[in-house]
Amino acid sequence: MERQGVIGAFDKRTIIDLSGDVINEIAQKYENVQKGVGGMMRGTMIETSARRVLNQGISQGISQGINETKKKTALRMLQDGELSIDKIAKYSGLEVAEVEQLAGLQTV
Repeated sequence: MERQGVIGAFDKRTIIDLSGDVINEIAQKYENVQKGVGGMMRGTMIETSARRVLNQGISQGISQGINETKKKTALRMLQDGELSIDKIAKYSGLEVAEVEQLAGLQTV
């Protein structure tokens, strides 16, 4: 269902967790059944998929945060007006085109 776009990663994880709770309730007296079914429902592939989704989200968030910081730094340098576009790009870590775009937005 997640691959088809019907549910998201959060919904998938919730279903897995709730399924585990149901398994624990139903199979309290049958420890071997609980372990076998629990192993299938919470197996390595599922956990790995959940971790991959989480890690991907964290990486994207960090990248976005770094890029926003670079832009804010470049904007402060532009406002100061003492540096060229090339130097602002060099010091902020942005491309010249990105700094030019920020400079254009600033004058609008």
